[in-house]
Amino acid sequence: MTLPKETVRSGRHSAEEQALMGLEFGTAAAALGGGILLALRPDGAFLHSGPSVLRHTPFQDWRLPGLLLAAGCGGGYLAAGLLHLRRHHAARRVSVAAGVTLIGLEGWEIAFIEYQPLELVLAGVGAAVVVLALRLPPEAPTAGVPLPGC
Repeated sequence: MTLPKETVRSGRHSAEEQALMGLEFGTAAAALGGGILLALRPDGAFLHSGPSVLRHTPFQDWRLPGLLLAAGCGGGYLAAGLLHLRRHHAARRVSVAAGVTLIGLEGWEIAFIEYQPLELVLAGVGAAVVVLALRLPPEAPTAGVPLPGC
């Protein structure tokens, strides 16, 4: 018994898809960069964010939060952007999950770390990703180019 191959849709990306991928790749770059800088300097010196703001969290320094930011947020948004670029049928679901996760992360930061206006901006980015992803056509494998190795 052979399983159906994963497929991608072919053709040009719409303006909405391009905007969505721009938000995803931009957010991935910011999260990867910021997370790596926090992990490299757990005292927060690279980003001018001292560990004292972590006093209401289980973290003593920025190393683990930085790694979580880079891997979770950065990796998630990078995966979503790449899936959209490839027009993979799972792209919409991954984008919605990434957007909802970012909204939750920013809410947690506001509640437990320290309010900064940038957190509302990033929550807005997460919301925009969710809205743009949900505006895309429903997921359904369509005829297209098979993914490598499938």
